[in-house]
Amino acid sequence: MNLKVMRVLVKRTVGARGQVVLPIDIREQLGLREGTEITFEAKQGEIVIKPAKTPQEIVEEFCNSSRRIKIKGDPIKWFKKRLDEQYEEKYRGILRR
Repeated sequence: MNLKVMRVLVKRTVGARGQVVLPIDIREQLGLREGTEITFEAKQGEIVIKPAKTPQEIVEEFCNSSRRIKIKGDPIKWFKKRLDEQYEEKYRGILRR
């Protein structure tokens, strides 16, 4: 059985502090280990839980979402440079007062 395509539906109760224990079969399917960072997204009445992406993965995904963006070298440095340029352009007059 291929666990990567298996859909698992389990009911759990939220504890007094808002905690929920993820069942082991779901943790194994997603490769979640102790200390793994995850993200929560509230989406159309559902909660989506995913392993967190690294900053590099986020920038690469963003840049790959548009064919117009071409990156050479480190995508994090490229993205930071663009943000710095936009910040400088937007606040140029305010910063120099």
